[in-house]
Amino acid sequence: MRVELENVGKTYDGDSWAVRDLKLDIQSGAIFGLIGPNGAGKSTTLRMMATVMTPTEGQVRLDGQDSNSDPLAARRRIGFLGDGNPLYKDMTPADYLRLFGQCFRMGKAELEAAIDETLTTFDLTAKRDTVCGDLSKGMRQRVLIARCLLHKPKLLILDEPADGLDPRGRSELRRTLDRVRDSGVTIVISSHILRELDDLCDQVAIIQGGRLVVSGNVDSIIDSHEVSRFVYELRTIEGHERALELLAGHRVLVEHTGESEGQKLIRMQVQGDEALMASILAELISAGVKVVTCSRLRSRLEDVYDRISADKVN
Repeated sequence: MRVELENVGKTYDGDSWAVRDLKLDIQSGAIFGLIGPNGAGKSTTLRMMATVMTPTEGQVRLDGQDSNSDPLAARRRIGFLGDGNPLYKDMTPADYLRLFGQCFRMGKAELEAAIDETLTTFDLTAKRDTVCGDLSKGMRQRVLIARCLLHKPKLLILDEPADGLDPRGRSELRRTLDRVRDSGVTIVISSHILRELDDLCDQVAIIQGGRLVVSGNVDSIIDSHEVSRFVYELRTIEGHERALELLAGHRVLVEHTGESEGQKLIRMQVQGDEALMASILAELISAGVKVVTCSRLRSRLEDVYDRISADKVN
């Protein structure tokens, strides 16, 4: 499903605007990331996309049709997980899905088949009769997203779905969204965990103070803002001082040095791309520095966000 927002705005009091003049064009089958600080208007924007809220001005179009011309019909094609959606902890995943399938007025045979298929898709079959309160947080999140996809929508809207998840839960969520995208569903996801969105999304939009700052293909945005700073953490077990000497001869800014788990670490900004870091790493190893790991800490998308946000107050 293609989603278009044309000059969309929302005010709650007729005076201040939560969102204003928002223009977005989300291609069918894409994973679209909506980025912004708290209070930027992300949740309001998602609610208008989901037809839960009506724009004060402008238009939301789903496959070219105004979503508010027939919101009920539009809603049947949307799966929406908003902020703070309830999960009834005394229900099993199967019962929880059955409840919402009945809300969508799915026939009994169709619903039971959809429950079986959805539980399989989300790797929850073994937990179908376990009460949700006994599931891990990552599994509970999968149940919530499964509910949104039970009726086979063409658009999935997720408001901060990774919030509060541990690294394993975020990894599970990522695999789940990849599977959903492979089925042809358009996904719109808001998040402040930019490192998660960096490699997940095809398109992103950054909003601040209810207005669009930048929108488009991830690689194009990065290229257009000429982001060339990468932050790495280097861990060594031998040759720490030698490593610092060699780094001083390159376009590297050492932000921090320390020790963790018996290993020396160096956190540094590298003014260049991955090829430069690979060259530096090869030089360190050739000089006898025993490197345990070298990992990039800050994503390029975060650098774009930092650059754009530097002079803005929300």
